[in-house]
This record gives sequence, structure tokens and C-alpha cells, in this order.
Amino acid sequence: MYLVVSCPKCGNYSVVRDNVKTHQCPYCGYVMRIEEAIIIARAKNGREAREIILKLKTPRELRRV
Repeated sequence: MYLVVSCPKCGNYSVVRDNVKTHQCPYCGYVMRIEEAIIIARAKNGREAREIILKLKTPRELRRV
């Protein structure tokens, strides 16, 4: 299982496996404990997690319903 998390420092999204305790944000370098990260979604695999992030980054007016 994968988690889509938002960094508590910079707010960017990243993907992390659900069995880890810490994660380093690839954007700002902040090392966060997973329990302090903002969990946006859960995904079955990395591909699904990546698709979730792409949807989150797409401007609202361009998203399909």
C-alpha cells in the first residue's frame, strides 16, 4: 500500500510506502514522521498513487468530472 502525503513544511505532494516511519520531502528536504504528514490518499500501487498526484496538481477547471 502507498500513501500520497503532503509535506507539512512546503505543502508539496509525494508518495511513500505505508510501512515506513519517516520520509524526506523530495522538494524541500524536510524529514517528516509519517504520522505528522498530511495523508491525502491511499493507493494500491505506485502507479495509482502517481495518478492521484497528477489529478491533484491539475488545475480544477481542467479536471474531468
